[in-house]
Amino acid sequence: MIKANPDSMLPPGFRFHPTDEELIVNYLRNRAANTPCPVAIIADVDIYKLDPWDLPSRAAYGDKEWYFFSPRDRKYPNGVRPNRAAGSGYWKATGTDKPIHGSATGGSVVGVKKALVFYKGRPPKGAKTNWIMHEYRLAAADAHAAHSYYRSMKSRNASMRLDDWVLCRIYKKASHVPPMAVPPLSDHEQDEPCGFDENPYGATTSAAVLLQGASCPALQAAAGVQRMPRIPSLTELFSDP
Repeated sequence: MIKANPDSMLPPGFRFHPTDEELIVNYLRNRAANTPCPVAIIADVDIYKLDPWDLPSRAAYGDKEWYFFSPRDRKYPNGVRPNRAAGSGYWKATGTDKPIHGSATGGSVVGVKKALVFYKGRPPKGAKTNWIMHEYRLAAADAHAAHSYYRSMKSRNASMRLDDWVLCRIYKKASHVPPMAVPPLSDHEQDEPCGFDENPYGATTSAAVLLQGASCPALQAAAGVQRMPRIPSLTELFSDP
């Protein structure tokens, strides 16, 4: 699915595949400062009020991955822990935060990237899904400046607001596992069935038939079994002819 309005369409042949640094420097930083982004392709959506499978229809653009600007609230009024509850489940962080360095700023940290997985249900017994989120937030100094700006303009929910804007990349990880390849039967295996499998008296294996007919010369000859030569006894060896 690709959803876009004429003002946000990319030129033909181009795709929206920004780097982590570009997402933070050219998009998130601009959105936090209330300045225009290079292209109006990222929608403002509070993703923590929705299930991830409802987000694609809210996106401004996307096919297999979708981008959003979203606020982040505190879990507790006086804490810094974010509230990860969303829709019918919650987002759970995985791994460690990855600092994003800016090439135009001498390699200094411009933001942080966090990976999260959506769980359906309530912790700690939620069911893991294939929905993944990469959450980008500004470096501490930039985030504080942006938050102070919006705090002076908006008093609603100010006590619970942790970040006015983070940038979220949402996608669904493929869960299909291709079946193991099975080589085709050779001509010999297809056209030459084993003769002992065609036993009209039951499903007797070839090994069982050989054991049952070990004393029958006819069966031994048909099965290609060679009899061992008879060993004479001591009486026969030493008796007179």
